[in-house]
Amino acid sequence: MVTITLKNLRKTFGDVIATDDVNMVLEDGKLSTLLGPSGCGKTTLLRLIAGFYVPDRGEIFFDDRNVTDLPPNKRKTGMCFQSYALWPHMTVFDNIAYGLKIKRVQGQRYTKNAIHKRVHDSLELVQMSGLGERTPHQLSGGQQQRVALARALVIEPDVLLLDEPLSNLDAKLRHEMREEILRIQSELGITTVYVTHDQIEALSISDMVAVMDEGYVQQYAPPREIYDSPQTLFVADFIGKCTFLDGEISAIGDKLSVRLPDGQIVKGISPLSGYPFEINEPVRCAVRPEDLHNNATSSEDNLISGIVKQVIFVGSNIEVHFNVGEVSATSLLPPEAKLEPNSLVKLYAPPSQMMVLPMGGVDALRKIPGHPLYASTET
Repeated sequence: MVTITLKNLRKTFGDVIATDDVNMVLEDGKLSTLLGPSGCGKTTLLRLIAGFYVPDRGEIFFDDRNVTDLPPNKRKTGMCFQSYALWPHMTVFDNIAYGLKIKRVQGQRYTKNAIHKRVHDSLELVQMSGLGERTPHQLSGGQQQRVALARALVIEPDVLLLDEPLSNLDAKLRHEMREEILRIQSELGITTVYVTHDQIEALSISDMVAVMDEGYVQQYAPPREIYDSPQTLFVADFIGKCTFLDGEISAIGDKLSVRLPDGQIVKGISPLSGYPFEINEPVRCAVRPEDLHNNATSSEDNLISGIVKQVIFVGSNIEVHFNVGEVSATSLLPPEAKLEPNSLVKLYAPPSQMMVLPMGGVDALRKIPGHPLYASTET
């Protein structure tokens, strides 16, 4: 297994910047996810790691080995494609065995017995024993995905690359295959890079998540940190739900004071350590709906008043949609809370849960000394 280091990667297609200023370390034996909307550059970045693309700038290391200019077959990676890419005229056994038949180890080919054993072991690993003689069209979508995974793993790669492997499956199968991928990755301890646009998928299976937008990695951190401390407005909005309140910085100290358009003052903290906030700077406060409560927990809690627009019962909670001035906001409250449309609602949020974020994404990150994107402006 290897640690993958990406240094200042950039890839363009004509005038289109597919990915830029990527600096990350994908740790040995961990499952790292590239997460973002369509067109954000995540698949391009995966293909750079695989060797299908050559970067315009930057370097890729597997441990201490520079693989930037190496072709895919020299990198010891196994890739599982979104479309599965199984040969329809081949049996399951032959699909999985294909890579072994063309692979050489120290100039020697695998024997038939060695191939048979390796394929059998791979089928057992993905719980497909006994189905080796079937063809792809005789398999369900979930079974085809398992075959594609077995084919990627049978060659014993140092790195496993998964490009939206579950996007063609229904919700139940996606959940099952997510559990299978987690089991296999944990069992093998293989360095894995996983591409998805599904937030729940990324948060539930990953050791580390890189949230991408418009070719840039806006945050790279463990899932809990991504959710609790998003570093940009895009990350806060893309991961889970947030209520956003626009305002201006009115005081800077241990906590940031923000004046809302209707004159209310809220206090919060910034997940962006080192960002140079200024008085009167426009900012956006972000608070998760579950962190807005109908009772104060301390005297320091922010009071946010608004007019209820809609109350929706969602089982264990009620979802309250309300307006703070002209701003729409949402809170999750206990079902016993008695609120009616057009009534006044007073909600409370601890300053520790009120996240103060600068406007902009990459531009804001470039202002932070020591941030990978800040460093890229020096090169």
